[in-house]
Amino acid sequence: MPTALTTTLHRLVLLRGLTITAYALAMALAGWVLDWALPLVSLAFICLLLLAYNGFTFVRLRLARKGAAVSEGEIARQLAVDIVGHGMWLFFLGGATNPFTAWFLLPLTIAAASLSARFVWLLTLLTVLTYSTLLIWYQPLPIPDAVIGQAFFFHTLGMWIAFVAAAIIVASLVARIGRQLRDNERALMAAREAGMRQQQVMGLAIQAAGAAHRLGTPLATMTVLVDELRASRADDADLQADLTVLAQQLAACRTELQRLRDDNEHPEPRHADAAILAVLDDWRVVRPDARMEYRVLGTDTPPRVILSFGLRQALLNLFDNAADASPEWQCLTLDWSASRLRLILEDAGPGFDGSVGEPAEPSAEGLGVGVALSVSAIERAGGQLSWLRRDGGGTRVQIELPTR
Repeated sequence: MPTALTTTLHRLVLLRGLTITAYALAMALAGWVLDWALPLVSLAFICLLLLAYNGFTFVRLRLARKGAAVSEGEIARQLAVDIVGHGMWLFFLGGATNPFTAWFLLPLTIAAASLSARFVWLLTLLTVLTYSTLLIWYQPLPIPDAVIGQAFFFHTLGMWIAFVAAAIIVASLVARIGRQLRDNERALMAAREAGMRQQQVMGLAIQAAGAAHRLGTPLATMTVLVDELRASRADDADLQADLTVLAQQLAACRTELQRLRDDNEHPEPRHADAAILAVLDDWRVVRPDARMEYRVLGTDTPPRVILSFGLRQALLNLFDNAADASPEWQCLTLDWSASRLRLILEDAGPGFDGSVGEPAEPSAEGLGVGVALSVSAIERAGGQLSWLRRDGGGTRVQIELPTR
């Protein structure tokens, strides 16, 4: 994405090209149609200088699009060339008496919209000096004696043309520069919020790693005790059923802790449908009462994906949210293309817009940070997460992930 200054440089190239074209048309109209004795050689030389500089700027713009940064000083230098070039052109056409002196305000307007105050004031000083010089040092406009009585009409017409042209340029060019700056500011705010969210996630990840290390021994102890109880009370069918469920829950906990320990390793990629089904099966062990439908829409060979621990945990958090909001029904739909993997999670609960602000207060259902963790994990993987209202009530969560 080009920066605001790169976009400004591109628009300056276009504006300078339009200005040179306007110079050439004015010279042709005054010299050949109105038969004014203009210093065409000097004016053409100025146009060629500006055209050459515009060619140099065009090359610089191509480098900027390849990654070479554009500075405020460079934009200021571009505007200074336009100010001096316009002053040189007006020197041969009546100086400050020429109605097109109003065009001096265009570079200042662009500078005020895109540069810092230091460069704006420097360009203002240059414009004042150039305009002041044209008050006392210039060549009079060579109007033939036959039309000298119409000089005021031509001056008024020139003022009108200059005003209309300046108004159109300000409305189209400067408004776009302002919009680009606002877009960049919004992007910066979004990046800052993402950075703060990443810091929160890193803090939770450090705590989770410590918890994984500390929970290993208690889980192993409980597993041994469950096995001993199953062996000693083999004749109690009801207790055996409960112990079997407890053993499955303990196995699920150990599996997740092992995945957390191995998160820095590089797991083998798996086909998307098998990888998602494995996550869903693990979740069903922890939530045996949940009623999650699973649909696969893709018909081509599923792409191979790598689901890191963070992505798995994000999906599990979202599954939990759907089951908490709508215990009777949830639906997971999987689809894919050559470059993207799409998951759609639906529930029939009260609905949720996905707003993530300050971490919620702990509750009986959880710590209140599942959504923030899910958003952060999916964004880190290059994916997108969006919430929509489901037709008929409930929430529709759409997850898109790259298939790299």
